[in-house]
Amino acid sequence: MLTREEVQNHLLEKGYNRAYDSWIYADEYKIGGRYIYIASIKRNHTFLVVDRATYKDLCQVKINGILLDKEIKNADFRKFEEKNGSGSYVGFYVNFDTLLAFDKFLDVVSEKEAYEGTVSSDIEDINNSPLLTPTQRQALIKARIGQGIFREGIIERWSSKCAVTGVPVLELLRASHIKPWAIASDTERLDPDNGLLLIATLDAAFDNHLISFSDDGAMLLSEKLGAGGYAVLGVSPDARLHKALNSQQKAYLREHRGKLR
Repeated sequence: MLTREEVQNHLLEKGYNRAYDSWIYADEYKIGGRYIYIASIKRNHTFLVVDRATYKDLCQVKINGILLDKEIKNADFRKFEEKNGSGSYVGFYVNFDTLLAFDKFLDVVSEKEAYEGTVSSDIEDINNSPLLTPTQRQALIKARIGQGIFREGIIERWSSKCAVTGVPVLELLRASHIKPWAIASDTERLDPDNGLLLIATLDAAFDNHLISFSDDGAMLLSEKLGAGGYAVLGVSPDARLHKALNSQQKAYLREHRGKLR
């Protein structure tokens, strides 16, 4: 496990500074729009404390080397939103096997903030477009936040299961655009052929062009993932889409493959 000093030093290296008004029992750090705490507890290793939203994100992503522990309630976690009945703030312990796992944790939190900011900007653009009817505007907004016509179409197309792993829990699945939202037309943004239903880890890898798929559905990995890429993603080397692709899906994926890193 990482020590308290290792965590603090690495945060400093990454440009994150301890809040000047941190309490003695919990050092406060801000990452994007979120807060984390290093709790002072009597153990041989240290724990970070995160809020419930961040904890849920980590549960979905399931990064190797990140250890999710029990809920904790403490008055020192002053920037968390959730409180219990007695007024203490609610957080969750997190620990790390390696600095690499810690870096991946920071990436998850930072990317989440960046994603939320991008979505807000896109929704504002949709609302301000004079070319859209109210119905079109509503459909596009719901598609952008992962709801509505697009997501429903993707769920139906992939039989309510992850297109690769077959995981059938919709709460863990994301409707991922093949041709990115930013460069797609309004029609393409709502086209279920322009999407895959993926668990969060694969969705993030696909969105960042670290994985793609051949016309016969075989998963293709970026060289950046290295020799252990399949293990990092939590899939087997023969991972593939569990349904055959139609011509339009192949066309979208052909463009996506061209950007594989």
